[in-house]
Amino acid sequence: MSGTRRYPPNTRLAWERLQRGWSRQELVSQIKRSMDLAGDGGCGLTADTARRWEAGERWPEPQFRKHLVLVLGKSAAELGLLTDDELAIAPTRTLSEGMSASDRQLDDLAYQVMKRMWNMGQGNGPEINRQTFLRMLLAVASTTPLLSPDLAEAADTVTNPNATARDPKVVTSYSDITARHRQLYWTSPPDPLLDATVAHTQLGAALLRTQPSSSSSRELACSVAESALQAARLAFFDLGRPELAAWPFQMAQQAVDVARDSALAATVAAHRSFVPGFRAADGDAAAARTLLDVAFAHARYAGGPHLRSWLHCVAAEVQSRIGDTKGSRDRIRQAQDALGTQGTDPEWLDFFDESRLPGFAGNAELLAGRHRSASRWLQQAITALPQDANKQRAVLLLDLALAETPHNPDRSASLVHAACEELEQNPYAAAMLRIPAARTALTGTPYERDIAERTQAFLPPVPTLS
Repeated sequence: MSGTRRYPPNTRLAWERLQRGWSRQELVSQIKRSMDLAGDGGCGLTADTARRWEAGERWPEPQFRKHLVLVLGKSAAELGLLTDDELAIAPTRTLSEGMSASDRQLDDLAYQVMKRMWNMGQGNGPEINRQTFLRMLLAVASTTPLLSPDLAEAADTVTNPNATARDPKVVTSYSDITARHRQLYWTSPPDPLLDATVAHTQLGAALLRTQPSSSSSRELACSVAESALQAARLAFFDLGRPELAAWPFQMAQQAVDVARDSALAATVAAHRSFVPGFRAADGDAAAARTLLDVAFAHARYAGGPHLRSWLHCVAAEVQSRIGDTKGSRDRIRQAQDALGTQGTDPEWLDFFDESRLPGFAGNAELLAGRHRSASRWLQQAITALPQDANKQRAVLLLDLALAETPHNPDRSASLVHAACEELEQNPYAAAMLRIPAARTALTGTPYERDIAERTQAFLPPVPTLS
């Protein structure tokens, strides 16, 4: 029987549980284990009790509050476990108090970036003028001669010295620029766009400092998380620089914690799983699985068919990389089934739709050594690929070349040539990483020397000894 809501829903507690990928029963098990270790005796705690805490039907008793703090590693205030009277006696604290050393460092960095932006806005910048900054902000210095008036106005709004997260116009302007960056991702060179996206993310972090907890801040935090995630994708997939992706991933996680947007949280966690997922064979499989568990836990509360399908595709790729070929195939089937489910996908989810699923399926089959099945999937993916999806085309051509090598090396060599032509126009690190495997696969064929010469320019430079 459902109880009557007596308190506000405790979304903070629910969020922290979801961030760990735990069900309510798993949370209860963790609390019981903590109580046993502390000698606090047994209890009749159930998953329904945890549900009632989150729904606001029941307030956690003091002995449970203590162990929620211990298990989740957050303060009682952060978990929404304090009453209004208890919160009222809290001493006044500055925003930076309670931050970890790394958080303070990032916070200070964001502040310095914001300060420099303000100086440029007043014409005091010693290195670049305002117009140059605005060009950099949109990463169009090499592709667009002038900013459109509406975009220039948006940039003026968010770099105004009096801008705060409480101003709806600031939030709207920041979101507008984030959306333009999202559009530019598919057509702009990655290096300048990464510079612009990182600067925009740092600006968003600075704006959030002005009002860390409000409804407008949560709206702004969604855009900051999206911007940070794009920076991480540019660093990891486009430039092949996972070390550069570390800070944007961290910023995306911090922003999504403020936003409390489950669809974004699922997407951030799944993207982060690619980092250990690509190293799964070296022992990072557990880290990838943990992040995917978090992603799927959030996806139960938000998103639509494309988000669910994409999550299964990511899981399929990770499972293929650790040798779980059966699990990978099961995930692809689940991805297909998810496309028929209900729900609405967010506007920012522009990196996956029905046309992208065959590419994931083909890659999973290729990693499992099922070359003919991989060829069928990958050919379907190339046929369905949108005309402007240049980055993904090079990836698919090289995957198809690898799938074709055992039974059709002639076509494989032709596909490698086509991929190189694509990469000359649209460099993409995720595709270039496949070049060595393509060269190796064609070793011993009549095309070995030709392919070695054609792909040499796309190999990473060999370090020299000093």
